[in-house]
Amino acid sequence: MPKYNSIKKENCRSIIVVGNGSIGVAEKNRLFISNHTGDLLRQLKSRGYTPTYMAPASLYDSNSDLLNFDLNQYGIRSSVLNKSNLFGLVRVLCSEIWKTRFIYIFYPGTIGMIVALLCLLFRKPYGLYVRGGRYNQGWLSRLIIRSASFILTVSPSIENELQFYCKNILTIRPMTSIEESDRLNRPVMQVAPSYWRGLFVGNLCASKGIRELIDAAKILHQEQFPFQLTLVGGGELYEELSKWLPSSPLSRNIKLAGLISNKNKLMSEYKKADFFILPTYHEGFPRVLYEAMINSLPIITTMVGGIPGRMENEKNCIAIDVKSSAAIVSAIKQLAGDLTLYNTIGRDGQKTVLNVLSMSRGHDDLLCSFLEELVC
Repeated sequence: MPKYNSIKKENCRSIIVVGNGSIGVAEKNRLFISNHTGDLLRQLKSRGYTPTYMAPASLYDSNSDLLNFDLNQYGIRSSVLNKSNLFGLVRVLCSEIWKTRFIYIFYPGTIGMIVALLCLLFRKPYGLYVRGGRYNQGWLSRLIIRSASFILTVSPSIENELQFYCKNILTIRPMTSIEESDRLNRPVMQVAPSYWRGLFVGNLCASKGIRELIDAAKILHQEQFPFQLTLVGGGELYEELSKWLPSSPLSRNIKLAGLISNKNKLMSEYKKADFFILPTYHEGFPRVLYEAMINSLPIITTMVGGIPGRMENEKNCIAIDVKSSAAIVSAIKQLAGDLTLYNTIGRDGQKTVLNVLSMSRGHDDLLCSFLEELVC
């Protein structure tokens, strides 16, 4: 089988980017992906590469704050994959991989794993962008990680773990819209508020710990703890909660804000809150923690995936157990009962994100530095 260096000269800067999300398909065949991924593709194109974005199709939701980058508008080539037809899917992947110089895979994910194995079969070089919390499960995953030309990731803890398998690995600057100029120096809290305002931002789904968060709210309500919890985001549980909440005793304690894609409006929610909570089951390193930290907002979070790479219990966050409503209740009461700790966590969290923003290199910068060594 011929090696990849036999590809024609005009294709030498062609790059496939394999997403682990989806491409939203709208009317008139308009295609949408997340802004952060779209910006990466746009940067690749501006540097002289020809990127093709590949991901499964989904029905476009105009209210989504996750898929709002119009691929057609920026003239970026895409390949919408049909997961329901495995034979057709593999055929498309083989065709695209064979004629492309390099493949960059968002990992983990089923499509990403298939693409990586096809790259090994065709002896094509590939790199990995490791962002989820389930990247090192089983010998097949380890084979894919070991065989990558390089790995970029979202957290120093993931980088440290994967250095055993791959020497060319670096942590990227956060793929987020926040900047140092967004910093909010929150006043020192000297007196507890009449009620505590909590904030969650993200997908309202079971794996984000939403059910445990609701159960914790029930406990706090029963114990007459003064609080209001704002949930920002859509997702599979949004409709269920919107139907249940109005007739619930928690109707005054929980506010459903829906999806907020406007940066200024979203930052306003962080500024109004007294603490941020993320009881997620698995993550890479979530952007919402950076958003909370830039606003010096004390954080309560599970320590999963890449989160321990940036967060430290009782320094820049309160760590809680996964799938534990009792841990959520305990952490909220701990913050409310110790204002010295409350102020310390908010202050040190902001120091953390400012250090990350000033010291690390951007995703496109690191990716292109590796690509220049691997393509003509």
